[in-house]
Amino acid sequence: MPEYQGIEIYAVGKIEHKGWRNQLLPVFDDYDYSNDQTGVQWPWPANPIRDLPGAMYVGPHFLGDDHGCFHGENTHGVAAGDAACGGAYRGLTRPDVVKRCLMAIEQATHVFAWIDKGDAYGSLVELGYARALGKHIYLYLAEDLPEENDLWFATQVSSFAGRAKTAREAWEDFTLRLPGSRL
Repeated sequence: MPEYQGIEIYAVGKIEHKGWRNQLLPVFDDYDYSNDQTGVQWPWPANPIRDLPGAMYVGPHFLGDDHGCFHGENTHGVAAGDAACGGAYRGLTRPDVVKRCLMAIEQATHVFAWIDKGDAYGSLVELGYARALGKHIYLYLAEDLPEENDLWFATQVSSFAGRAKTAREAWEDFTLRLPGSRL
């Protein structure tokens, strides 16, 4: 089996409740952010990726509950800028979300991007930041995403850009392109 020691992956793309990251990566972070005195790991803890021995997933992470209270329009899976479940839980502030994402991109060696919607605006910012830092960017666009989307610029700044039917198909191609894999 290939060894992926030293590879740290940041995942770019829309965050949705029970979305593609849940199927592919160890994304949940059940940390209690309501107590700021407990030593929150910044940006997030790195988690081993089951099917890539030695590789780590560095972010972004979600705040996890089983009913999706931390997910919603423009919340980044952490109730960004708001409280979750009708105010029962405190989400992260938007500045904290941005800080965590940028720090995790800085920590990453590789960026896997799955864009299946043309309005992934935050994802484009993350890709630009990763490019500025010289990260290895692997961008996959959904096959059913119209060609006329203004994503051509993002494909040009990526180390690799391609199309796939599903996030799983894109992920499988990405893992074959990583150093240490056997094509």
